[in-house]
Amino acid sequence: MAYTAIAKASEHFDVPTWAGSSSTTTVSGMGFKPDIIWIKRYDGSGHPIWNNSTQGINFNFLPSQQGVNDTTAYVASYTSDGFTLTGSATDANENSEKYMAATFKCNGGTTSSNGDGATTTTVQANTTSGVSVVTYTGTGSATTLGHGLGAAPKIIITKSLTTADFAGFANGSTLHHTDPFTDYVQLAWNGTSIGDSDTFWNDTAPTTSVFSVKSATQTNKSGDTYVAYCFAEKKGFSKFGYYIGNNQTRGPQVYCGFKPKLVFLKKADGTEDWIFKTTAVDEGQLPNDGEMKRSLKISDNSSSTNCFINANATGFRPTTTDGKANGDNALYLYMAFAEHSIVGTNG
Repeated sequence: MAYTAIAKASEHFDVPTWAGSSSTTTVSGMGFKPDIIWIKRYDGSGHPIWNNSTQGINFNFLPSQQGVNDTTAYVASYTSDGFTLTGSATDANENSEKYMAATFKCNGGTTSSNGDGATTTTVQANTTSGVSVVTYTGTGSATTLGHGLGAAPKIIITKSLTTADFAGFANGSTLHHTDPFTDYVQLAWNGTSIGDSDTFWNDTAPTTSVFSVKSATQTNKSGDTYVAYCFAEKKGFSKFGYYIGNNQTRGPQVYCGFKPKLVFLKKADGTEDWIFKTTAVDEGQLPNDGEMKRSLKISDNSSSTNCFINANATGFRPTTTDGKANGDNALYLYMAFAEHSIVGTNG
């Protein structure tokens, strides 16, 4: 049997939900202190909020927008098994509204200086789950940046907190692209996704120690402050890649090696929204049936229930003809994270 080093995904990743209030709210019960917190309202419109413990409570970016750093303290503090939210925080804790967050463990907020690349970075990494937060100052020209994972990241999401623009997104899967780091995707852009420019990743694939950037505003403008979220694929815990839709209510089975708790996806060759799908949001479905009905949109800060995906023991399957997840012969990029693995912890 294949094996995973992660016995419980819930010790590294979770998707808590909560009801907003007019006062300080603590979200608890997680199996770790979260270092990456991606918040999204799921019962109506609300901007997604991405925060990390490296930069702290006053550093956020809203991936539905092209804005600079949002200094609002949505997250008031990080706790040993969750986080505390500021009372009546717009898009995170407003009274009677419902929210979820994709959360990841890195290193408990402890960072280190990384000199693996030509430009020094500050890194907080979880090498077991393959997740790191990297911060750096842009140089405006080709350079390499240490990511701290000890394995080549397959997904890299970068954002300038100084200049207003979309975030850069790289999917290193070679399933449908033989040289993926010659291409780029812009997070929250709902048009045709994949573009070709060496200014993003310098046409260079990441190594086990560094990733490359060049001169794009989304990745390396001179003097700008950047955050990068890096993800290396880990058997039984995470899976990143592409699939081809068939426009049938029984869509293609996407093999992950686990039952996913969260899927983040985007039509890569046409106009559609970026969406989160999660089994943690149980809106009108049978408990634990795996049907992910609610689509949490990133690019237009809303949600809907017209695009179904079913999470099963080995991966997920679109059960819709909706173009956001299963257009005819359409190409989709995805990130998936485990609820339950089907692989053992010994080989």
